[in-house]
Amino acid sequence: MAGLPGRPGDAQGLAFFDTIWHGARELLRTMSYYEMKNRAGVIGEQGLGPLLGTLRGRNGQLRVHLLGHSFGARLVAFSLRGLPASAVGGSSPVKSLLLIQAAFSHFAFSPTKPGALAGFANRVDGPLVSTHSVHDRAVGTWYPAVSALAGQDAEAIVDLAYHWGGLGHDGFQQDNVAAGSLEGQGFPYHWTRGGFHRLDGSAVISRNLSGFSGAHCDIQHPEVTWAAVSAAGLG
Repeated sequence: MAGLPGRPGDAQGLAFFDTIWHGARELLRTMSYYEMKNRAGVIGEQGLGPLLGTLRGRNGQLRVHLLGHSFGARLVAFSLRGLPASAVGGSSPVKSLLLIQAAFSHFAFSPTKPGALAGFANRVDGPLVSTHSVHDRAVGTWYPAVSALAGQDAEAIVDLAYHWGGLGHDGFQQDNVAAGSLEGQGFPYHWTRGGFHRLDGSAVISRNLSGFSGAHCDIQHPEVTWAAVSAAGLG
């Protein structure tokens, strides 16, 4: 009988169920992607941002340095929308923003698209920095693919990848962005106050830690730490 152990039908049946299981897992990943992406933005704007606006440091001065990875980067970035309208320039408690392999649009701060965070860069009284790596499959491959599902876009695949691209793949995509690379401790980064900087981390963030996400989580490196310390002016 087909399907008995050792018969050809058994292998075919296992292959069929393996295909179904793989598809189910990808569906769950897609569904959880939308949920995590939405929650990160909401919590950042409605939770973290207002909270930062109520905090006061010593002598009324508060210096906050925000950094986040993946959807955590989206959360800290969207907190800028939740800060008080008066929190601009030197009046903002946020003194640096570091987005590590961020899983949201590389056009987020672009004034020409316009991005969801266009006009909010002035709520960072210091540099806005994003790392990116060609070895990050989660953001370089899966992020634009899943994002495009809601777009009904008929452009070529290359155009789609750019149109729906994420920060963790190629950094800020807009005018007046300073391009550099992740460097070792002591490297003299030339940050600009309120300026955008994208750091190519392909030589550092490169280990294939997952068949699905590649090097997306390969971020525990001294170079990443130095970028955070330097951007915060603590080096």
